[in-house]
Amino acid sequence: MKVFPILLCLLFPILAQAGPTRTWTSSSGSSLEAELIDKRDNSLRLKRTDNGQTLVVPLPSLSKEDQDWFATYEASLQKDAARMAGAKEGPYADSIQGEWVKFPKEKLGLVFQFYADRAVTRGKDQLYPLFLHMHGAGARADDVEVGKVEIAAQELVKTHYDDNPCFICVPLCPPDVFWGQQTDKLEAIIDDLVANLPIDRDRIYLSGYSMGAGGVTSLISSRPDQYAAAFFADGNPKPDWPGTVKTSLLFYYSNERDSSKIAGFAEQFKAEGGEIQFTILDDTDHNGIHWKVAKEPKNYEWLFSQSRKSE
Repeated sequence: MKVFPILLCLLFPILAQAGPTRTWTSSSGSSLEAELIDKRDNSLRLKRTDNGQTLVVPLPSLSKEDQDWFATYEASLQKDAARMAGAKEGPYADSIQGEWVKFPKEKLGLVFQFYADRAVTRGKDQLYPLFLHMHGAGARADDVEVGKVEIAAQELVKTHYDDNPCFICVPLCPPDVFWGQQTDKLEAIIDDLVANLPIDRDRIYLSGYSMGAGGVTSLISSRPDQYAAAFFADGNPKPDWPGTVKTSLLFYYSNERDSSKIAGFAEQFKAEGGEIQFTILDDTDHNGIHWKVAKEPKNYEWLFSQSRKSE
């Protein structure tokens, strides 16, 4: 009879967070289902699911598959630990001062502005949302004055930040191109922020006005299950989103934009389990819609209440 090699131990120092429950297999082929509790030296502490017994299993006694799985899992925990410390000692730590900081395009391919208050450094092991806003076509430029951002980002900092501490990113689209042509660069910025800051991956929010709303559409289409929520000012969804996109959607249309298809799209999106709201502002033109949307407190309340939907 094959025996799963173990060391019985009821008083074993806990040095790490508990992990998942899975079926573990020894190098000799025996197996058991147990929860990973922690690691010390070159052994894992496991808790059997059948009787609650605590076991200490030397890593070399596990199958190669299990050893490889644990190496990947341990590396992910180390990355998460670095992310949690990122607001205090990571590459963006010096930029968390409650003021806008501008990063040049040489960093990640686009000029972008970043804002975070010191509140995000106070919570121990706490994650915060990421809010990314994309401007309209009229704001395209090679460079921008520090702190010059569209009204949605301004209003979030000025009026709603105390209730919703978060990381804010406002990229700058170069002249003569569109946000839809910058998707890879936008995703590189998002990925770098998420990799280096305690950002809640389940609470990444997108916002965009006009051409910027088109950029939101492109990001969601590229990664349909990454973003928790998005609000659009004079932008459009794509017909293939129902059943594939998990992002909660909030649309506003001015009296200059064609909103004739949104009701049908919304019905289909809801039928496939999605969340969507839309409002047609008959008294507001295209130039004024972003100001009206950004000044509405309920939009931020809605946005920051959303979390990414899992299967």
